[in-house]
Formats: sequence, C-alpha cells, structure tokens
Amino acid sequence: MASLPLTAGDPERVGPYRLLSRLGQGGMGRVYLGRSPGGHAVAVKVVREALLRDEGSRRRFVREVEAARRVTGFFTAGVVDADPAGNPAWLATEYVPGLSLQEAVALHGVWGEPAVRGLGAALAEALAAVHAEDLVHRDLKPSNVLLAPDGPRVIDFGISAAADDTALTETGMVIGTPGFIPPEQLRNERSGPAGDVFALGAVLTYAATGAGPFGGGAAHAVNYRVVHQDPDLRGLPPALAAVVARCLAKDPGERPTVARLLDAWGHPEPAVGGGPVATAGWLPGPVADSAARLQAEVPTEPVPRAGGGTPEPPDPATRPPRRRLRTALAAATALAVVVTGAVVWQMAGNEEKDDSPPANVEELWSRPLDEGQSMATEAEGTVYLQNEDGHEITALSGADGSNRWERRVEVSDVSGESDYVKDVVGDGIEVTAVSGGLLYYGSGQYLYALDADDGEPRWKYMDDSFHASPVAVGDAAYAHMAAFFYVLDARTGEELWGYPFGSEASHNLAVTKDAVLVHNGKKLIAVDSATHKPRWTHVAESDAETALVMADGNAYFGTQDGALYAVDAASGDEVWRGTFEGDLWDGRLGGGAGAPEVADGTVYFENDGYVSAFDADSGRPLWRWRTSQDAKEVTAISVADGTVFVCASDGYLSALDARTGKLRYREFLVVDEVDFRFVGNTLYVERDGRLTAYRAAT
Repeated sequence: MASLPLTAGDPERVGPYRLLSRLGQGGMGRVYLGRSPGGHAVAVKVVREALLRDEGSRRRFVREVEAARRVTGFFTAGVVDADPAGNPAWLATEYVPGLSLQEAVALHGVWGEPAVRGLGAALAEALAAVHAEDLVHRDLKPSNVLLAPDGPRVIDFGISAAADDTALTETGMVIGTPGFIPPEQLRNERSGPAGDVFALGAVLTYAATGAGPFGGGAAHAVNYRVVHQDPDLRGLPPALAAVVARCLAKDPGERPTVARLLDAWGHPEPAVGGGPVATAGWLPGPVADSAARLQAEVPTEPVPRAGGGTPEPPDPATRPPRRRLRTALAAATALAVVVTGAVVWQMAGNEEKDDSPPANVEELWSRPLDEGQSMATEAEGTVYLQNEDGHEITALSGADGSNRWERRVEVSDVSGESDYVKDVVGDGIEVTAVSGGLLYYGSGQYLYALDADDGEPRWKYMDDSFHASPVAVGDAAYAHMAAFFYVLDARTGEELWGYPFGSEASHNLAVTKDAVLVHNGKKLIAVDSATHKPRWTHVAESDAETALVMADGNAYFGTQDGALYAVDAASGDEVWRGTFEGDLWDGRLGGGAGAPEVADGTVYFENDGYVSAFDADSGRPLWRWRTSQDAKEVTAISVADGTVFVCASDGYLSALDARTGKLRYREFLVVDEVDFRFVGNTLYVERDGRLTAYRAAT
C-alpha cells in the first residue's frame, strides 16, 4: 500500500496519532498512515464529515468499529484504537504494509494454483475468525485483501453485521460490490456466513484469472449474471475449479463451510521464524518482494510533498497515455444529444457523396479547432470548448461561432497523488456541467467553478477526483459523488450538507424547490432540502435505466423492463406508467432506453427502435413511430419547434411532426469516428479539425 503525501486539507494529527501520509480513499473517507506516541505504525481511517451528519452513516461506522474490535486472528488487521463519536470519527488498526490483491494482480499478473490454494486457506481462516464472533463480513473483495510479508489480511468491516441481522436486507438495499455479492442478497433474502463463502470463491477466481467469475460491466448486468447464470471458471485448474464452483453455488445451503474449505485447501506451512505463513512457500515471488519492500519503506516522518504551485503542462510527446474518466453532463445540458460519427451528408437515394448539407439542413457557421480542442457542451446559447491537456476553456457564441472568452484555467497538482489519480484522472481538465451561471470542470482531486459568462475563477472544492456534474438551484449546487450526494454553496464552494445513498445510487439527480431526487436501483428517493431527511420513496418494478427529467412537477424516467414512469415530485405518488404493450413493443429492448424529452405537455421516449409520445399529464399514448428495418436502434432524439429529430443506427436523421408522429423528411448521414450533437434543432459537427453548426429545418 503506497504512501502518498498529505495535502493541504488533511489533518496533521487524529487522536494521539501523528499522520505521516495517505494510504487510500473511498466513498466513506480516507485512510492515513499514522505513528503512535511510542512509534508504532497504524492505519487511521477517518470518515467524511458530510457522511457523519447522517445518523445512519454514523451508526454504520459504529458497527464497523464494534465488529473490527471483536475479530482477532492471524489474517485480520487488529483494532488499536477508535473514536466513533469524535469529530472527526476515526478508527486505528494495525498497519499492514503490502499491496492489495487487486493491485498485486494488476502489477504482477495472475496467480498459479499453489498460491491460490494458499490464499484460499488464509482467507478461510480469516472468515472463520469473523464467523466465530457471530459476524458476517459482507464485503470481501480483492481490494479488501492486503498482502503482507507474513500473509494476507482481511480489512474493512464497514458493512459487516451480526449473522442474524436482517435489518439491511429488510430495507431492500443491496450492499456490497457487484460480482462479489451473493445471489441470495440480490434477491433480498437473508445473507449469512455462506454469503462470505460465495465472495471468497469470487476472490479466488480473480486471483487465478484476473477477472471475477461473472464478468464485468454495468452493476445491474453483473448482478443479473450472479443470480441467473453459471460462473465462468475456465481459467482455473480443474481441482481448484471444483471447490470454487461449490463456493459459488446459487443455493447457500450447498456451499461448503470455511472449516471444510480449510480441509480442502490445507494450511500453509509455518514461516521460519514464527510467522503464520511462509510467503516463500505460496505467495508469488514478485508479490512477496513488493510486500517486503513496502515494509522496509514505511516512513517514520511525514512524506514530503512535491514542489508547490501550478505545474507546467507536460510535453504530450513524453507524457504516458492516460485513460480518461468521463462524466455525464447535468440537467442544464440534458437536451444536448451526443452521437458518435463523422458526418458526410448524402441525399436519400443518391449514391454520390456530397460534402455540402442537404436541402433540409442549413450551415450556420464553421471554425477551425486548435489541436486537442473539442466541444464540451452548450448552454443558453453559448458553446463551450475544452482542451483537456492544454488546460484551456473557450466560450463561443452559438449564433455565429465568435469568441466570447478564452482562458487558461487552474489545474490540480497530481505529482504527489496516487497512481490512480496520476495515471487515470490526471491533471487534464474536463468540463462536467454548466448550471446556475457557473461552469464546472474537474482536474485531479478538485472540482473547479468559473463564471460561465466571462470565465473568471470562483472557487475549487476537493472532490476526491470524482468530478461531479452539479445542478444549481438558487445559491446551492447539488452534486453526486460515489455513494452519496453533497450540496455546495454556489457562491463560495463551501460544503453545506450531504446525504448517503449506497453503492447502487445513480449518478443522476434532480432538484426541485425543496427536495433532491436520486435513484437507487428500483427506488426513487426524495430528500427534503430543509431537514435533510427522506421525504418519500417510490419503488418501480425494475431498476432505473435513464436519467431523471423534471417537468411541470413530475419526474419522468425509464426503467430496465422498458417502462416509462411519471412520478409526482411533491408526494412520490405514481402519476402514470407506460408499459408499451402491443404489437410494436418488445420488452427485451428495455436496456436501450434514452432519457425522456418533455415539451409542450408531451413526453417523448426512445427505446431502441421506437419513439413514443405520451400525454404528460395522463400518460395516454399519442403515437408511436418505428425506425426502418435496417435500424437496430434509435441513438438519440431532440425536440424543437413542433418537430422531433431522431437519429438512428441506419445512418438517417428523421424529422417527425411532434403532434402526429408523421415523417416530415429524412436525411442520410454516413458515420465514421467523430462526434455530433443535437441541441434543439441545431446540430454541432466536429469533423476534420473544424466545428460546424447546422440548423435542421422544423
């Protein structure tokens, strides 16, 4: 576990412990390396203040402290000290110098059979210690297994519970990490020690193959495979696969106990010198070497920070490639529809390519883009460009493409941050939203706010690299980060309050004059802006699939079973539900739904190959339109001036009469590798280093 320098916002001391470096972070808070007054190294977990304002979150942390104190054993990290009622609340445990299993596999590759068996025996012994205290861990996963020189440690009892505690499942909340959550828990049934055995089987599969037994992707897709499909164990040796398969049985009663697993895998040989595990015997050599090196490098003084100030942008020729994390734009840009593809216009029925727009599309303006520059979003008649690595934001007039302002913006210093922040997030910029007169962008560990009208800097907020898309209402900016949302003062960036939802909460929220609406699986929850407590909960038949769209007091959204819902935002009552029964509807297409569009008392909803219109008040179907047989899906819709514009996978742009659904015209687009966006009836196209704005006829 690498030691990273403390930042300006980190405390220097927690309780009696002097903090030396940061070890990691997550939705609940940060973990630091500390030293006791006597010089002993400890890991100090400090919970985010915003979460502790919520009684449920504080109770969860108290439960974690109580559970961790009860569990002892060779393969768990013992509790040294704690103050769950403090400000901040914290927990100090034995410091384990080593990589997590997730880091070890990423750095050194998958493990052979002897190492996986040894790991299985050690983790089974750790779970035996947990279960002996009548507890269930509930979140065993590769990142919660630390690999020390003397063997692994199971950490993080944040969602552990008494074995007979059904409170969490009774609420309908799914807790844990997709792919490691047992099927009985996903079915909202009681999950006991057998659930930890299921997670152990998934962890060992990860160690042996580098992937979980139920694949990756969206959480709901992974959870579906856990409940309904067999695990993929093709990468495991046959004898090991046979035991792991029993751990992953759908019926918890068919899984072996940890005692049987210890019998099956045997115990690792004792280490020479008295340690519980001989790393040379089963821990892969490169992993053991890394753990030994980290143990030798445990700092005794605070880790120094790199030079301060804003760094010069690195030379693109020498900078290592970086994967970018993209975030969805907030409600202010919800009408901006993005479709991948470079555009070459063609008249329908004409096989000759023609680079000029067809009769129904008028060019408004065109301008060259600088190297690295791209369109970020459009809001209130202004187009915003970003240069991620050049650290520049430019605002253009949507009417003629002329410059309104251009600014080189502040970026985050990531030189002393974690590998994740340096290599994945980076110090580039990413515009996330324009709302309430502010433009928001993320860089490194911070979310920044500029004045959207002139680009003047306003404030920055440490958001732990999540880079939310705030929605501003009055003087408050509402933003989603990991398992909770938080509210900032839009004038200063000061955090006002927050609310935790859990790992299944969507990254889309909607704000009314007195409440915040957020989806958590099937649930749509409204939190009162004044009391910060839940006001109502609406439960759909299946999980939410689309963003929330607010109009005339209702919240509109689509679900995975293909239905469209209208929910009263004040009461949570279901106003109506469209289930698309009939000859044209195929409920299996529910996964392809896009966010509804609401205009002039009508809700327009696209779902794969269909566009449907409903009366916004009653849900009465008005019309339904299907793309051509050659189009497998509708990729985007936009509504303007009585016309519904539909982009489809067959390459056509169709213009429909918004009242009747009748086709007005179709234009053919040949697609090939760049972006274009619809905002109302304006089409912005990035092609050959230029940004061009077109107006589609209504």
